[in-house]
Amino acid sequence: MLILSIFTVSVPAREASTASRRPSASSDRADFVSGVTGQLFAPDPLFAPPSPSDSDLGEQRIYVPDVRYRPLTLFASATEFYTSNARMSHDAPQGDWFTTAQFGATWLPHISGGLFGEAAVQQQFFRYANLSELSFNSLDVGGGLLYVFRNLADASLFARYNWNLLTDATAGDVIFQQQTIRLGLQKPFIFSRAHSAVLSLQTDFNLAGFPSYALRNRFALLAGYQANLTRHLQASLFYQIAFMPYLDPGRQDWNQILSAGLAYNFNNLLSISGSVSASFNNSSDSFYSYSVLNTGVGAALTLKF
Repeated sequence: MLILSIFTVSVPAREASTASRRPSASSDRADFVSGVTGQLFAPDPLFAPPSPSDSDLGEQRIYVPDVRYRPLTLFASATEFYTSNARMSHDAPQGDWFTTAQFGATWLPHISGGLFGEAAVQQQFFRYANLSELSFNSLDVGGGLLYVFRNLADASLFARYNWNLLTDATAGDVIFQQQTIRLGLQKPFIFSRAHSAVLSLQTDFNLAGFPSYALRNRFALLAGYQANLTRHLQASLFYQIAFMPYLDPGRQDWNQILSAGLAYNFNNLLSISGSVSASFNNSSDSFYSYSVLNTGVGAALTLKF
C-alpha cells in the first residue's frame, strides 16, 4: 500500500518532469546531431587551418590541397534520421523519424603567425514525423581565437564564446538559452596519405541562460579517425565522452557518443553520407538517464571563399 500511495501522488510530478526534460533533451539532440554531421560533412573537420607545407602530404580530406587559404566557408545540409528514443526517455523509449536541416557560415581569418580569428553562425531545424510536438529550432552564434603550433605538428589551442537559442517549431516560444565559453586543446595525427585522426579536450563553462535546471558545464574528450577508402569515398569513426555537472544541485551526467559513417564527395562542393550513431547518458538523477540509437542519410553543400 505504501508503494502504491507513493506512485499515485508522484504521477503529477512525473508529468511535470516529463515537460521539464525537453530543454535538456533538445539541447542533447542538437549537440548530438551537430557532432555527427560535423564529422561527416565538414571538408576539414576539427583540424587546424592549412599551411603551404600541407601539400607535401598529398591530397587529404583533413587538409586543403589548394595552398591559397580561403577563410570563409558557407555550408548547408539536410539529413533524414531514424531515432530509437525520440524523447530521450529513461523508461519509455519511442522511435520516430526526424529531419534536420542546417545552414550557416564560418570565418577563420589569419591574424598573425599561428593566430587565427574565428566567427560562426549556424541555424538548425529539427522536424519529427509523428511526435511533432518535439520539433524545435536551434541557433548558434559565436566567435573566438585559435592558435596553431606549427612546430608541434599543428597542435592548437582555442577559446570561443557561443550563444545557443532553442525555440519551438514556430519560433514563438523559447525552450532553452545559454551562453558559454569553450576552451580547448586539439591535436591532429597524420598516419599516411589515407589515414588520419584527431584528439581534442574541451571545456564549456556556462555564463548565463535559462531554464536554470537545464544549465550545465561540460568537460569532454573527443577522438576521431578518418580513412580515405578511394579518392571520393571516406569512412569515419567518432567518439566523445563528457562529464556534465549541472548548475541544478545534485545532478551530474556522464554522456558518451559513438558514431560511424561513410561519405561520398562528388567534388569540393557536394557530398552525401550515411551514419550509424549511439548516445548513452548516465545521470545521477536516473530520470535523465537514457540510451538512443540513430541512423541517418543526408547531403551537404560547402562553399569556400
